[in-house]
Amino acid sequence: MAIPTHKFLEMEQRHKFIPLPTSSSTSPADPPVISPPQLPDENVPRKGPDLRTLSRRFYKIASPYWFSDDKVQARTRLAIVFALTLGTTGINVGFNFLGRDFYNALADKDQAQFKKQLLYYIGAFAGGIPVFVIKDYARDSLALRWRAWMTKYYLEGYLKNQTFYQIQTQSLVDNPDQRIVDDLGSFTETSLSFSLTLFNALLDLISFSNILYSIYPPLFGVLLVYSIAGTAISIFLGKGLVNLNFLQEKMEADFRYGLVRVRENAESIAFYGGEENEFKLLLQIFRRAFENFTVWNLLL
Repeated sequence: MAIPTHKFLEMEQRHKFIPLPTSSSTSPADPPVISPPQLPDENVPRKGPDLRTLSRRFYKIASPYWFSDDKVQARTRLAIVFALTLGTTGINVGFNFLGRDFYNALADKDQAQFKKQLLYYIGAFAGGIPVFVIKDYARDSLALRWRAWMTKYYLEGYLKNQTFYQIQTQSLVDNPDQRIVDDLGSFTETSLSFSLTLFNALLDLISFSNILYSIYPPLFGVLLVYSIAGTAISIFLGKGLVNLNFLQEKMEADFRYGLVRVRENAESIAFYGGEENEFKLLLQIFRRAFENFTVWNLLL
């Protein structure tokens, strides 16, 4: 059945079309394509920021929550998480001494001492494991509350004073929806995990260094040099992964946006027969994401 002229005009007014640039393989008669997303190329930063710039950016993003109206509750929860982390370090040190006495009794075939140390071991497990579980729960709960606050904070900024329109028209930020939905969750979880990992590593270094040094000082020196060298090599080899991970997130977000764009403009694409062009565009975006992911895996 033929579509009336007035219906065709209404559909054209309802949707905006931007044709793909013509090339040797594309004729002018090809159907137009609805505003394709910009593929990541020269606009992607090639070199990561220095440590000072990175620290300043991190503070700018992370600090609002800890100075907001919920700062008392947030700081209290953070202090609880660090206190539980300190407690888990103490438990690990205690397990170290218990393990020493337990295996000494086992090596000496001292049945009475073995039963005694076994009871200590069981009691330590029963009392220590809940602390580890509570610490993980407190950390994840704080990360979730931090993410909820930041999501509300950035949504208000995104919808205030038509900021969303300026971002879209001026291409200020790519994929703001992905940054609000995915990146905020990743930022809060990674920030807390990384901070607690550093804190826990420092406590372990202080706690176990005395134990190891008292047992055999030369071995302590060798392990210290090994740890420093391993950390330096990891930092050197991991520099390139930062930009690759950023590119991967951006390309996958572009691919998801392309699929959503097809769904939202399904009527126009079907009417103009633009399935082939949409398929080629989506495949091109996915191929770039796949190639970047392949390089990222080779460096791991």
